[in-house]
Amino acid sequence: MRQTAGLAGVGLAVLCFCSAIRADTAQRGVSSPRRTETEMERVDDGGGTVTYRATHVAPRQSLSLAVTWPAGFVHASKFSLMGGDKRLLAAPGLLFLFYLVAWLRIGPDPKPGTVVTRYEPPDGLSAAAVRYAVTTGSDGRTFAAVIAALATRGCLRVEPQDGKYKLSRLMSDRAAEAKLAPEEKRILRMLFEDGAVIELTPAMDERNNAQNTRYVAAIQQELSKRLASLYFTRHAGVIALGVLATFVAALWLAATAQGRDSSGAMFFTMWILFAGLTTGLLFEVSFLPACKMATLSGTGWLRLLPGIAALAAFASVIVYMLLELAKGLSLTFSIMLATLLLLNLIWGPQLKRRTPQGRQILDQIAGFQLFLEKVEKDRLERLNSVGEAPEMLDEHLPYVIALEVREAWGDHLAQTFLIAGVMR
Repeated sequence: MRQTAGLAGVGLAVLCFCSAIRADTAQRGVSSPRRTETEMERVDDGGGTVTYRATHVAPRQSLSLAVTWPAGFVHASKFSLMGGDKRLLAAPGLLFLFYLVAWLRIGPDPKPGTVVTRYEPPDGLSAAAVRYAVTTGSDGRTFAAVIAALATRGCLRVEPQDGKYKLSRLMSDRAAEAKLAPEEKRILRMLFEDGAVIELTPAMDERNNAQNTRYVAAIQQELSKRLASLYFTRHAGVIALGVLATFVAALWLAATAQGRDSSGAMFFTMWILFAGLTTGLLFEVSFLPACKMATLSGTGWLRLLPGIAALAAFASVIVYMLLELAKGLSLTFSIMLATLLLLNLIWGPQLKRRTPQGRQILDQIAGFQLFLEKVEKDRLERLNSVGEAPEMLDEHLPYVIALEVREAWGDHLAQTFLIAGVMR
């Protein structure tokens, strides 16, 4: 009996660790089987604490004490903000493991070979194709390289006019047009489908942006048909499986979640994943290359403001919905959802790999770029100045533009189409 009473004293001592808390009500209780001889009495020891003493406690019986106190004395621990549903974090853990295993199985890119100076571009590759092999996509600079290639072949005339470019169709011979790359032939038809003269302006307004993006999409389509599977692989099947698993897991967890308000959990989860993946993709394939181009040219940052505003708006809505989910369900659920989203956006680009043939072409392009930087750059820089029609339509000019070798006229032409959609 002394041992049992000693355990009761220890339990009650824990309740009295803070003298500021005063017991308002108390109930005695002993677990069954209850015996008539079992008693619990309150003992006032004069020290300001509440003490109970139990006697005649039989084996297999235990003591319990219910205490109430004024609100505000007990606060939730700062380490318990995530609640008791930390198991939700297993979902992003499994997704990370899936991508890690896929990344290890795919292996690294082929190692670069020896770079030897080349005086000509790789056989059969236009300037747009060379840029596609390097960047795995097409953008405003690709479009500028195609225009320069068409001007070099005598298919059109380029006339700068106050920051704009007037393009006029020239009567070139059939032999010259036959030598054009497929993407160059298609752009030549598209440019002059409504007349023999067209004016291209910086892509600041919606109309110009849509028009220039249409040209870039056409170039990308032609290049992808010929080169995508030859030079690199994206492992799209692995990424699609990861995204599908993300949606299935997140929606199932949202449907079974318990919280103060789970009515909008399914809608918020679907919207966050869809908008987040779309916004992240646009940021990666369009906004980052545009920032790079603006950095290289030193101008064009104002043209990025609409894109920055759009990305900020979508990001703000996503953050707002995550906060609402944290209020209605739990902070853990919001963290789980945001982590799933980030894992897909981070791992997706890491799975892209060069093929051996793509690595070989890159080595050849590097040798040709070395020649352009050492020999052709200064000559073209002196001949072709900003704001004037190019005096030297050298066959290397489109490649200078495509490979971002600094040359004023080509840089300005590329800058004109800075916001033109990037396709990858």
